[in-house]
Amino acid sequence: MVALSRSFIGKGLISLGTIALISATSLALAQDQTKTRQVPAGATDSSEQEFIIDNALALSKMSLAMTVDPTGDVDRDFVAIMMPHHQGALDMARAELKYGHNGELQRLARDIMAEREHEMSAMRAAVGDPPPAQSSDTPTTETNSEHPPSARIQE
Repeated sequence: MVALSRSFIGKGLISLGTIALISATSLALAQDQTKTRQVPAGATDSSEQEFIIDNALALSKMSLAMTVDPTGDVDRDFVAIMMPHHQGALDMARAELKYGHNGELQRLARDIMAEREHEMSAMRAAVGDPPPAQSSDTPTTETNSEHPPSARIQE
């Protein structure tokens, strides 16, 4: 009985610590978004400015979306935090594809998109969430690239 109560108390403390860590991280990320971001003076090219703005927007959306209230289910909380994190990576990779010129970085951006989409699908499946509705204007990795991604994550 004593061992059982110690185990229960230990698990409770771990859960409480996890909730505190998630809350503190979410709060820190949300507070960081209050800082004013400016386009650097050297970024005079309009496509460079648009790239910086697209990335700043992606980062802000990601950080704000990662501020989730703990549910008591660590697995669901993990997915709730990681989904916007991965979506931010997708948005940043799309900006590279839209504005970038380096073929190697564009291939890497396509690989990042394929990997994050695969991981997001795996996370949704792991917690029993349905896949998102796909509209006809929703770009996919395969339709956005001339070359299919060279690397896929293996489960």
